[in-house]
Amino acid sequence: MKHYRVPFFTKLHEALRQDGIELVVAYSAQNRKQATRGDSAELPPEIGRKVPGYWFADRFLYQSLWKDVFSADLVIVGNENKYLINPFLLLLSACRLKTVAFWGLGPNMHPDRTAFSEWIKEKMVRSVDWWFAYTETIADYLRRRGMPADRVTNVQNATDTVDLRRQLSEIQADEAALAKAALTGSGSSKIGIYCGFLGEIKAIPMLVEAARLVRKRCSDFHLVIVGSGPDREWLEQAVAGEPWIHYRGSQFGKESAMLYRIADVFLLAGTAGLAIVDSFAAGLPLIATQLPTHPPEISYLRDGENGRLTIHTAAAIADAVVEVLTKPELMACLRRGAERAGSQYTIEAMVENYRVGVNQCFARTGVVARDPVKQQAYREQKAAD
Repeated sequence: MKHYRVPFFTKLHEALRQDGIELVVAYSAQNRKQATRGDSAELPPEIGRKVPGYWFADRFLYQSLWKDVFSADLVIVGNENKYLINPFLLLLSACRLKTVAFWGLGPNMHPDRTAFSEWIKEKMVRSVDWWFAYTETIADYLRRRGMPADRVTNVQNATDTVDLRRQLSEIQADEAALAKAALTGSGSSKIGIYCGFLGEIKAIPMLVEAARLVRKRCSDFHLVIVGSGPDREWLEQAVAGEPWIHYRGSQFGKESAMLYRIADVFLLAGTAGLAIVDSFAAGLPLIATQLPTHPPEISYLRDGENGRLTIHTAAAIADAVVEVLTKPELMACLRRGAERAGSQYTIEAMVENYRVGVNQCFARTGVVARDPVKQQAYREQKAAD
């Protein structure tokens, strides 16, 4: 259970209860490799059901949750090949014994994926009763591979940016100016920020190289890097003699919000992901590179509308950064686009999309008879509370 999913499942649980639907989320402990990231969490007991999980070669997972499966009206599972229970669920779906849905990103473009693994996933696209797709691009991918359009829900994958948006709104302009001056030595400095995992797929060395090229052309440019990972030691050594590159480790709460508040652009040299949502929540134009390994959330970036998408070189990144920082009209345009995207890609919208999809799945399959009397009684009870 990833920590960033806890707010989503908590909100979805409450939303579905208002429709008379009980959500139970079954999950298991991470494998050894995943555990090193330190990003796991537990769900509240009224939502989560932690079940025994058995890992094979730290790659395949068998979860003992048959009791939960047979008691459920709808089973939603990830479409990854690592879940050994999935073939049995697909068999139950094919025999019309269980309504089964996939939730996921469709094709996985991560560089460690094999063509054979992705071929298997593609063959299973139409083997379920419903799909909850991460983004519209994934929904379109599914439709093109034969999944009926009326059985696909675009959930619009996002993280919970409520706290970030609230904290940003509470930071006054004079407070931000003081923080910028304290960090960079000047209230008029230009700041690029990266916040996320420090690992190979994020191309941190290219990010640093691009920042150095920007600095040569914009003497008041500063780079702020937030996060941790296996490249942390390399980064600390690489930037030790460059005081204009500020590595701040992992930051949370108001400290993290302040760094977003004083930044001008968000920079991604490597693969993008849900960091895009945070960037737009802060109203920051995103500058990223063209890569075949991007997760589907890269579709949220519209080149020239809320950010820039360049070729995958340090020089191209630097050119885009300099252009945005030195052209006020372009900066203003991209900021407006980022703010619009920040209002669109929210966890609130994701929960509502998912809720609607669950109800549509039930209505189409006839699995659950809706009980408006019970739903109304529940709403009245919540209002009284």
